[in-house]
Amino acid sequence: MKFTVKNGGTLFDLLCEKLQPASRSSIRKMLQQGAVTVDGEAAARGDVEARPGQIVAVQRLRRVQDAASPVPVLFEDRHVIAVIKPAGILSIATEKERSRTLYRTVNEYVQLKSKGRERIFIVHRLDREVSGIMLFAKSLEAQDTLQRGWSGSEKLYCALVEGRPPEGQGTIRSWLRESRAQKVHSCREGPEARLAITHYRQLKALPEHTLLEIRLETGRKHQIRVHLSEMGCPVVGDKRYGAGPSPIRRFGLCAYSLAFDHPVTKQRVSLRIPVPSVMREFRGG
Repeated sequence: MKFTVKNGGTLFDLLCEKLQPASRSSIRKMLQQGAVTVDGEAAARGDVEARPGQIVAVQRLRRVQDAASPVPVLFEDRHVIAVIKPAGILSIATEKERSRTLYRTVNEYVQLKSKGRERIFIVHRLDREVSGIMLFAKSLEAQDTLQRGWSGSEKLYCALVEGRPPEGQGTIRSWLRESRAQKVHSCREGPEARLAITHYRQLKALPEHTLLEIRLETGRKHQIRVHLSEMGCPVVGDKRYGAGPSPIRRFGLCAYSLAFDHPVTKQRVSLRIPVPSVMREFRGG
């Protein structure tokens, strides 16, 4: 189904009007599973404003199994699944932790829902302490396509940091290398060093802290944490890179926006979640 918005309003209200007699819960499920697009981009939330002239398309959903997702699903189809990663859980297994990972949790859900016909493949990672949007592929082909085009994706983070950057916005560029102690640091260009580029923009200035928007041009291990720390503004709660005790009782970094080209349809998929209120509403002190 496809229609052009004539009068403004929230997307959810317009869908309720156009999709009668569909229930409100089924419409929410359509949004969660990526069945609704606005001007070709997936819409995961119904509270966004739909403007006159925009084209809304609704795809028929596959029958959903009774399995309930253990983490919020932002977008899902036969080729990919995007979920919200909680802080404190590993993206994938390590030598010390193999069972409690986001990969295993989401893979079990996908296999249960598909009765064993589907599984997931890693596209990118988030550090254990970081919350936010993570994308998985459902085939090796989709994984390869996404990873080869990953430089064309847009990854935005919100970071609550100690101190104040020297400028309201800027770019940090350096070569990064991991030490034997598994701590990353900037270094001179060399065989084992990898170029890292981080863009930042001030969102809110507080007496002793700053809320920043971070856009990654590259995706190196601990890139944001290292660059902000070396600028004198470690991420709140990041003791590994010089921060003190966290005043918000969590790590001050969230991957809140992700836009990527779908590996099959080639359409741009844009996903966004609210920044955790404890970060967004922090006033200092």
